[in-house]
Amino acid sequence: MILQAGVVVPLTLALSARILIRPRNGTLHWLLAALLVTMGAWVAANAVSEAIHGTAWGAGGTLGLLLACPLTLLYLLTMAFHARIAVFESSRGACLAAAVPFALFAVLILTNESHHLVLRAPPTPDRPIAEWAGPGFWAFQLWSYAYLLLGLWFGARGLLPSKPKGERWRAALIVGASALPLLAHSMTLLEWTRLDFPLTPAALGVSALLVVVAIDRYALLESQPIVQRDVIERLHDGVVLTDGDGVVIDLNREGERIFGDRREALRGRNLAATLRELARPGEEEWLLRRLSTVGIEGQEIEFETCDGRRVELRSGALRAFPDRPAGSFLVLRDITAQWKQERMLQQRQRLESVGVLAAGVAHEVNNPLAFVRANLTHLGQLAGVAPKLAEGRADGAGDELLEMGDIVSESLEGLDRIARIVEGLLHFSRPSIEERRPVALRSIAEEALRFAALHRGAPLEVETSFAPDLPFVLASEDRLLQVVLNLLLNARQSLVGRPDARIHVETGREGDTGVLRVRDNGPGVPPAIRDRIFDPFFTTRPPGEGTGLGLAIAFDIVREHAGSLELEPQRAGACFVLRLPLALPG
Repeated sequence: MILQAGVVVPLTLALSARILIRPRNGTLHWLLAALLVTMGAWVAANAVSEAIHGTAWGAGGTLGLLLACPLTLLYLLTMAFHARIAVFESSRGACLAAAVPFALFAVLILTNESHHLVLRAPPTPDRPIAEWAGPGFWAFQLWSYAYLLLGLWFGARGLLPSKPKGERWRAALIVGASALPLLAHSMTLLEWTRLDFPLTPAALGVSALLVVVAIDRYALLESQPIVQRDVIERLHDGVVLTDGDGVVIDLNREGERIFGDRREALRGRNLAATLRELARPGEEEWLLRRLSTVGIEGQEIEFETCDGRRVELRSGALRAFPDRPAGSFLVLRDITAQWKQERMLQQRQRLESVGVLAAGVAHEVNNPLAFVRANLTHLGQLAGVAPKLAEGRADGAGDELLEMGDIVSESLEGLDRIARIVEGLLHFSRPSIEERRPVALRSIAEEALRFAALHRGAPLEVETSFAPDLPFVLASEDRLLQVVLNLLLNARQSLVGRPDARIHVETGREGDTGVLRVRDNGPGVPPAIRDRIFDPFFTTRPPGEGTGLGLAIAFDIVREHAGSLELEPQRAGACFVLRLPLALPG
């Protein structure tokens, strides 16, 4: 026994160390290493008991009985994880449940002196096992055999003819390595051998050698069976499974990310309630109604989530009976990035079209504007002598001559407005040639706040939160100032007449991107026009109060700086977020 322990203990410890020093270890690697360490400890404990008391079952062998509990449990879990048994891989509860019986057996072994259910009498070398083994001992053995046979069956599944040849060879080595100690222990337990020492340690040593062969030659630790849930778990689409009552059964990792919660919290919840929380406020019932109308045909539904993401949804059903589904599944795809890119491309195309048009408009409109302005200016000078011409006239023409000055003045204001529109259009046709240099987003924000003079007029609360030590962005300071100033003026315009008007300006960093947000607590942007706010000439202001070019010009300026300008979803108010790449060293 001592000779066997002298060979097996160093072998198991060396093999476990070899597994643990690998660069990437998963659950199976840790289980196998723990199994080998426990195996070596069990052999050592029984060898010490044999040397001191003459039998491995003696008083010193109590430690061996205790170590047999985690040894059997670790074997079952190792085989279950190697065979990819779903109930163990996906649930820690199943692993803990498997450990409960052995915890009870450990308590019985430790308290044997008070009840003698495990050992009825002290074991001696000359007494057969049946004379000193109690019912607890045999119950422990039977339960251990059940676990060992179950683990053996897990490994034997790889021997099926449908499995690849390499997997069958691995399974054969695993079954052999498992069966040898089981057979040797059975021979010792049932006293089928004439030897006065057990062969279980030697069998465990041979098992360890077979494990070495399986690791080195057949990639035991790298080539676990691939199961369907591996594919589902690694899909870029979210997959949600429900039962016939619409209760969530399971979902994959991407489904967790889309719903924003862990699968443990989502399992058992009603799917309709879960989707209602995910959808944008005001669209919950529309989404559920659409989902019920498309039924099981797999039609696509595109909707917006409460945090502004765009999700594409397809549904399907699994039928157990012709008139009743056994369950259903949802496939959800987060298309936010694609949707933003498409919107950006559409916006650029619109701006490019306006730019092409602007060059021709500027040429055709500016020339007539020039001589119309010259003529009106001359009329304005003539209007200065109109009062003298109106004196003494009784036919009513005198009053009309007196209005000439106002008419000319209003006409000039109209021309100025046309000139501003043309100048705004020219921003889309003239490439920016201004020099760009590192500028701080904080200084841009502070300068824009000073120019905007937000505190003038109606009471307005302005809050700022600027990130310290934010790296510079490479930009044209004047052009960037124009963008931020436009956002501030738009925010102030939306807050007219609001008693608790508030604007919040903040800067920050997201990875290698500098971020500036302008947030207000106004009425916000209605969902119906969110896709149009950056379009040229689109404005929500009354006629004569806006050209509809401010946000379009701001969008184009940010685009020229390789950044983005977006309307960020808010439950209340509006929030425009400006993102620009940081000018990082190196």
